[in-house]
Amino acid sequence: MRLITFTFLFITGLFKISAQPLNEFILKEAYKYEGGSYVLSSTGCPEDLIFETDTILKKSKSGTYCSGYTFTLFFKAMMTNQLFEGLTASELKKIQKEWYGIPKESFETQCLFVLEKKKWGKKIHFEEAQPGDFVQFWRNNKSGHSVIFLGWERDSIGQISGLKYRSSQTKTNGIGDRIEVIGPGAKELNRKRIYIARLEKPTTIKSENPFSQEKD
Repeated sequence: MRLITFTFLFITGLFKISAQPLNEFILKEAYKYEGGSYVLSSTGCPEDLIFETDTILKKSKSGTYCSGYTFTLFFKAMMTNQLFEGLTASELKKIQKEWYGIPKESFETQCLFVLEKKKWGKKIHFEEAQPGDFVQFWRNNKSGHSVIFLGWERDSIGQISGLKYRSSQTKTNGIGDRIEVIGPGAKELNRKRIYIARLEKPTTIKSENPFSQEKD
């Protein structure tokens, strides 16, 4: 029993598991696309999404929409950091449907549902939100949007009053930045239905051997 305990302490002392946010990468990729018109049809993606020899989603020829845009950024971040290893194309297609809110269980939170379910990220509270986080929100008229968080708008006393984001929508004729008010109005955002998620890459950090100073 002592030997097992010693080995466990030795290993955990040498290595520490942490997570690296991929916000910087996501933001950089987000600004590679601009405009292109908004069309709520086809895949909504600004480019083909290919995994090994399989096309998960084809580029939408007529324009983009929100879920296709944010899923493209998620897909590229995951591929670049080799976080899809061990998955099949059919599993990725299921994940894509969950991101789009097609199954009933993922409909409300969408991007957050995927990241929490697969342990690729976590839910973020309002005051901890950072540019590059993914957001699924709903307005009081029950319309929703999948976006990339850019920042909060605040009122005269510093309270959060609006959300600045990047996505694909009619107001920007495709991909662009927009600000929407959070409040009770029919077309305003429902504060209780704003879901923020952060994609993270697991990392292993080597630390000092806790027994290195002990003498024989």
